Amino acid sequence: MSSIDKDGMLIDPKITHKRFQSIEHGTLKDIHAIVVHQTDAPTARHTFNGYRTGGNGAHFLIDKTGGIYQTASMAKRCYHVGRLIKSKCLEINKDNCQTPEMVKILAMTWGSRIKALNAHERAKSYPDRYPVNSDSIGIELVGKHIDDKTYEVVTPLQLLSLQWLLDELYHHFSLSSDDVYKHPEVSYKNPGEASTVKWK
Repeated sequence: MSSIDKDGMLIDPKITHKRFQSIEHGTLKDIHAIVVHQTDAPTARHTFNGYRTGGNGAHFLIDKTGGIYQTASMAKRCYHVGRLIKSKCLEINKDNCQTPEMVKILAMTWGSRIKALNAHERAKSYPDRYPVNSDSIGIELVGKHIDDKTYEVVTPLQLLSLQWLLDELYHHFSLSSDDVYKHPEVSYKNPGEASTVKWK
């Protein structure tokens, strides 16, 4: 079983530490969920080059060969979810969304609606809403965006490494597979991102 050191780094022979403080943005106090992404880059090196300039990033990256890199401390927040989250009740069970406030939001134009939904959802606590940057870990899998609906299929080695990493994170943070989400489930991203990723 892995351990976590005082700097929020996962300690195990399977993990290579390649930390980019440029993608860390403040303290991550609570970890309630995990969001799985694909990089839209052909190699890990391309992603690392992007991380050097700062901005968006995730805590872990899994290469096509199955190599696992920790790229940010789990004690630090990464911008991996996006600025606007979807409504969990609308996506999962619309019958639970029949409130006067939600009816008002749904009558808005698209641009106003997604901003109002985001504000409405962020007022809730997890798990009544989707995870956000301030309460989740991000895991990137190397994979190129092909077209508007498609990303590269993840490799079997990536899936094996992802499952191992998830099992470790489940243990350390008392999470389950119900707390793992694909990026397009949570925010307004290419629907093909991470579509071929599976976990248990």
